[in-house]
This record gives sequence, C-alpha cells and structure tokens, in this order.
Amino acid sequence: MSQFKRPRQPTREARAGRQLNPVIFDSSFLMAISERPTTWFEDITDAIGKFNPVLPDCVSKELQKLASRQSGRSRIARVALELGKMFDGIPCGGASVDDEIASAALGMGAKVATADVRLAKSLRSLHVGVITLRSGRVSVP
Repeated sequence: MSQFKRPRQPTREARAGRQLNPVIFDSSFLMAISERPTTWFEDITDAIGKFNPVLPDCVSKELQKLASRQSGRSRIARVALELGKMFDGIPCGGASVDDEIASAALGMGAKVATADVRLAKSLRSLHVGVITLRSGRVSVP
C-alpha cells in the first residue's frame, strides 16, 4: 500500500503561499485505484503538476455506506476510505453527490478524478477538467 502515501509536510509551494491545483476525487475513482493499485499519484502530478487532493464529505459518506455492507466491494470501499483520510475534506450541501462534486469543482476551479462515465460527460459539458482511468493508467484529456 505504499502507493497510497503522500508527504505529510507542506510542499515548498504551499509554504510559499502558492495555490496547488485542487483535484476532487469521486468514490468510483478511489475504489478503482484501491482495487487495482496504480501509480495514480505520480501520473496526476506528471499531467497537471503538484495538486491538492480533495474529498467531499458526501463522497466519504458514500464510501462508508458501501464499506458497511456485506459484499465483496466492501473491502475495496474500506481501502478507499483509508486513502481518503489523507485528503482535504470539504462539506457538502443537500444535493446529490454528483451535483455536489460539480458544484465544488466549479467553485474551486478544480479538476475531478472519476471513473464514472456519466459524471465525466456531465462535467465536461460544464467545462470542468476530468481525470479518468484508461487501462489502469491515469488519463487527463
């Protein structure tokens, strides 16, 4: 699980007051990289530069709900939750999870990491940058 670790110390850019690129993570992306670990962190950094991973509270709740079930995917959801603990959290309102992700991305000027095709299409129509997985590798079109 070493691929899930990221530095706890603030980066040089953060200490200098420079804004890192925010990337909002969806549960589908977190579960995909938890199920088949990849070099996702390095791939995203190579594509967009240093970034700040963000996990909306509603995505965390969605993963908790999946983790509490008695299914094969519950283990993957628990691993995704552990990974998400290293991300910055942001609050959600009362809208659907996908609407909250879109709203946060527009408000923050963030890209969204998702494996959900329908969400990705919706985000692209709003001119939000989307990070997806293709053949186990990160794709930033």
